[in-house]
Amino acid sequence: MFVNGVRFIPFARFSPYENMAIDEYLLNYYNTSEQPVLRLYSWNPTGISVGKNQDIKTVNTAACSEDRIPVVRRLTGGGAIFHKNELTYCLVCSEKDISAEKLSIKESFEKLNGFLIKMYEKSGLNSAFARDASGSGRFGERSSYCFSGSEEYDITIDGKKIGGNAQCRKKDIIFQHGSIPLERTGNAGRYIKGPIKEESFTVLNEVMGREVSPEEIGSNLVAAFTEVFETDLFEAPLEFAEKNEIVKIMTGKYAQNRWNIDGKTDSDKKCCQGE
Repeated sequence: MFVNGVRFIPFARFSPYENMAIDEYLLNYYNTSEQPVLRLYSWNPTGISVGKNQDIKTVNTAACSEDRIPVVRRLTGGGAIFHKNELTYCLVCSEKDISAEKLSIKESFEKLNGFLIKMYEKSGLNSAFARDASGSGRFGERSSYCFSGSEEYDITIDGKKIGGNAQCRKKDIIFQHGSIPLERTGNAGRYIKGPIKEESFTVLNEVMGREVSPEEIGSNLVAAFTEVFETDLFEAPLEFAEKNEIVKIMTGKYAQNRWNIDGKTDSDKKCCQGE
């Protein structure tokens, strides 16, 4: 797997609009370079992302505006996430890179999410896919709030979901990003409508019994990734020319209400699925 290694863009904090523009840039980047990429990041300021096809009416946009909480629409599906203190990752590769040419989208989630299982193991935690967890319930339950949803390849710790992952496909290219929450946001219900179900999910600070930094869990994620996929990472931060392209994507799409509120652009097609 990953014969030519994986480009690694180290952890950094960006605004919600910048983060989604960078992610889309990396999807386009693979389309021309065929170079797999792993990126780690966080959100500054705090923001809410909604799934590509999610109805904006499930978000209390008035409260977000009042509290100056940016709302951005992802290029992937799934429910809304309140991004506060967390580690987020982005991975771009092809089906061929991970020998997934004959796998379904759900099966590719299982294969790709294996490095997250290993990451939690390196953090001293006993994690499992929801389908394998003791006492797991029904799957396919959709929710306006991502962490309250239920899918087979969600990752659980002690029977509770932790974080969420979503994919977008472009031909044989797989784009996946995911949220690893470190603490509860506390007031997600003010911004996201519908049941939050705090009892059904957990966060890292709770299961580890102490405060965990994004940098610490990011180090475990990188170690797990290289071990599971038996590959090397070469560090290559975003270059000046790439940043210019990202600004164009951000100002032309992710900073626009037409995309964030209406979910519309002239060229996008439905291609994404969330877990």
